[in-house]
Amino acid sequence: MGHRQLAWVTDKWSVMLFGQSVFQSVVARLEREADERPEEETQTSFSPRVIFDPGPITTSSATDTKPDNRPLSAYLDLLEETPALNTAPKVEQPEPAPMPNYLEKTSLAEVSDELAINDKDTLDSLSEKRRAFARLNHPDAVPHAFRENAHLRMTAANLLIDQAIRLLPLMSGTEKRTP
Repeated sequence: MGHRQLAWVTDKWSVMLFGQSVFQSVVARLEREADERPEEETQTSFSPRVIFDPGPITTSSATDTKPDNRPLSAYLDLLEETPALNTAPKVEQPEPAPMPNYLEKTSLAEVSDELAINDKDTLDSLSEKRRAFARLNHPDAVPHAFRENAHLRMTAANLLIDQAIRLLPLMSGTEKRTP
């Protein structure tokens, strides 16, 4: 940076950074710039004072003439102009449909009869039975009121199918026997 440019920067900012924090330098520069502006530019409608009066709040529609309360009055006026919330009586929802008969069968024996697992089942057929059972009985696929029964049925079906898969080697006769 040439001497002429440095002089311009120093003259323009005229801030001695040594011995001052950056914040102090910025504040000093802003004060100098505010002093250099014409009086018309420096006047603003904003003043750093409390915007809302901490006094008692009234919701009357009478205009408050206190200048300190103008924002609060405007806010309260807006509240009065807003339409009332929908206060119509709530429509009663119809009763849910009765629980399907198959969801009432939650015992292991009933689920086992429904799955019809036998010694001819393979890993593929057991996997297909699991998927088919889940399509019909998964708790996320039934109404909320019936989810507990659907969960019990899914748990029982998964238990029975997992047990049948573990027993597949015994059913097919391919298990290694220990002497």
